[in-house]
Amino acid sequence: MINTTGNSLDLAEELILDSSIQFINPLSDNLPEPKSIFLTGATGFLGAYLLRELLHKTTADIYCLIRCGNSEDGKNRLQKHLEFYLLWEETFSYRIIPVVGDLSKPLLGLSEGDFNELAGIIDIIYHNGAWVNSARPYSILKPANVLGTQEVIRLASILQTKPVHFISTLGFFFNKTNLDNEKITETDIADFSSIKGGYQQTKWVAEQLIILAQQRGLPACIYRSSRISGHSQTGINGNIQDFLCILLKGCIKLGRFPNLKTQINMIPVDYVSQSIVSLSLEKKYFGRTFHLVNPQSTSWEQFFNSMCFLGYPLEKVSYDDFLAETKNQISKYPKDKLYSSLLLLLKFSKIFSPDKVEFNADQTIAELGNISILCPAINEELLNVYFSYFQKIGYFPEVLNNNKI
Repeated sequence: MINTTGNSLDLAEELILDSSIQFINPLSDNLPEPKSIFLTGATGFLGAYLLRELLHKTTADIYCLIRCGNSEDGKNRLQKHLEFYLLWEETFSYRIIPVVGDLSKPLLGLSEGDFNELAGIIDIIYHNGAWVNSARPYSILKPANVLGTQEVIRLASILQTKPVHFISTLGFFFNKTNLDNEKITETDIADFSSIKGGYQQTKWVAEQLIILAQQRGLPACIYRSSRISGHSQTGINGNIQDFLCILLKGCIKLGRFPNLKTQINMIPVDYVSQSIVSLSLEKKYFGRTFHLVNPQSTSWEQFFNSMCFLGYPLEKVSYDDFLAETKNQISKYPKDKLYSSLLLLLKFSKIFSPDKVEFNADQTIAELGNISILCPAINEELLNVYFSYFQKIGYFPEVLNNNKI
């Protein structure tokens, strides 16, 4: 699942923002109470919650970029997506406006006329869209993740300047050149020289394009998030192919977990969406970068002890024994994709490294605390919500004779 691109790729050479993109136009008069918002990535996991939050926190129409045949298909797809997460509300339907396009195409797949018309309508932009695929190289992901970001920036510059809120990641800091830093702050920029994997590389370049646009006058904010987990109340998780989800399922099937000295940090998706939208609606934060992390990480052993407490009897074994048993299960059940995915995870994921980059999010946490947005702790109560959901959908087996789940 992990791919590293060839040594010939120089990310510094990728930092090119079309020189015609300049920010000479005034901000929209509607910015204090936006009438029209443009959102990319609405059909993604976080995107659904961003859309819901924008519908509740503003009175704006939300224009959602979506790949589809026509507007009716797009509207149906958005509705089904929100229904999956139990977020659909019929009263908001008329405010959700699909924009048939493509993030990987020039002008977002729109005609020049339609692109300019959209630019004249929109007051603010949330750029959450990306092709998330850790198996693809930079060259394949570049059109959507890098060039798509440039087109979003272009949209922000035409007719009236529109603030851009860019959803980034902390993932590209997880490389050897950043380990020497005591803690990565919101103002730090990741050393790109050892970033591996096309997805992380494209996200780093995309963030740098946003910074270049800021230097030209774009009022943009950057939100770097930790690992995003399910909703804190419903447990619904639309990303069960996440490495941690695969690992947990694999541990349950094997009845054991590897003994490691590391920390787990994850943040519920509703905390992320609430944080982004609440911060974005305050003009005083324009130009800032925020770190969305859980201030209360949990140790690897505490996490799995919680799993045992909630009814999954897991034996703690050495990493080598866990790896050997995974290989043994692959030989026994070659058609079971879980074990092959788990093996790739064991070989390549940085989640198992004892040397973890640490992040300073004090400023972000303080600002969110001022508006009473607090991140739920990773404890038995939260894990109970998550595991109950995984059981409900059949991703985890039921726990027999246990009243905790």
